[in-house]
Amino acid sequence: MNATKVQIVSFDNQTKEDKKLLKKFVDFHWQHYKDDPQYVPLLDYEYLGFKLIGMTGFFEPRNLFFKHAEMKFFLAMSNGNIVGRCNAFVNENHNKHWNDKVGFWGQFESIDDQDVANALIEAASAWLISKGMKAIRGPQNLPVNEATPGIMTEGFDSRPVMYYQYNKPYYEKLIRNAGFEQIKRVLSWEVSPMNPMVDRLERVAKKVINRFDLKFENWGDRPLAERKQEMFEIYNDAWSDNFGFVPFTREEFYSIVDDMQLVMEKGLFFFIYIKGEPAAFFGGVPNIVEKMVPIRGCRRCELLRAAKMLLTKGSVKGYRLGYLGVKKKFRRMGLDGVMLY
Repeated sequence: MNATKVQIVSFDNQTKEDKKLLKKFVDFHWQHYKDDPQYVPLLDYEYLGFKLIGMTGFFEPRNLFFKHAEMKFFLAMSNGNIVGRCNAFVNENHNKHWNDKVGFWGQFESIDDQDVANALIEAASAWLISKGMKAIRGPQNLPVNEATPGIMTEGFDSRPVMYYQYNKPYYEKLIRNAGFEQIKRVLSWEVSPMNPMVDRLERVAKKVINRFDLKFENWGDRPLAERKQEMFEIYNDAWSDNFGFVPFTREEFYSIVDDMQLVMEKGLFFFIYIKGEPAAFFGGVPNIVEKMVPIRGCRRCELLRAAKMLLTKGSVKGYRLGYLGVKKKFRRMGLDGVMLY
């Protein structure tokens, strides 16, 4: 395919015509991965929203993200067919936190054709440059602080995990050939529940608990409003120096906690206090993507897929360590090991 045959269609998320194009934007990944059993798509509602069940989509203008961000969407067309997609965005809160001018691109999908990838990334880059950005980083999907950044380069046979990136193996080649260089490598670890617990971990954890007189509370030991505030303060403090972190606004974080309660396992959330002060918290969330495999014979029955996910969440076998934080002032005390124990 020659580059001259690739047409880029750019659009926003405001008008009725934009919404039609966004629907095509989301539809593309269904077609792109239709023969890949490892790919488990998020619900269409997570992108486009669904008022009936109170879900706000990543791309909807009313999403809280757009209070401090601006975004553009791109479709790559060839001979009347969609052959790729991506978006680009400027996140004011990121640039304020890091005192830089970094623009992002993400939601990248493409056929195995360098001209298509180049056209998409060049369009995203041009838009970001027009917004005054001095560096361009990606892919970064939404939601920014929950979706694993980058692309998968190894482990394509590993089990699907909620908000973990999955993509075609050739994406690394396309992105490197488009001129991008790797700046961070992210590893994911998996372990079976340890019963009995590893002796050394148990021995050290008990020493730390006794030495610092740690107090523990479960999720339900305090009112929800107080839990939200504690988590918000600990999380933003604990992660503030982590590569690419963007501080949550209070409104964003509270909304996430509210949504999380639909699927959370409250027994896997607890808090550590030192002399009455919240010091750390741990939260494991069920890997509900296990229950989101498209329904055979009704692949795009999204309402049924959502109902299946919620009704069968109790039989999920895997968990993701989704929320973990230790305040800076309480680091190097072994609280992370205690929480895992």
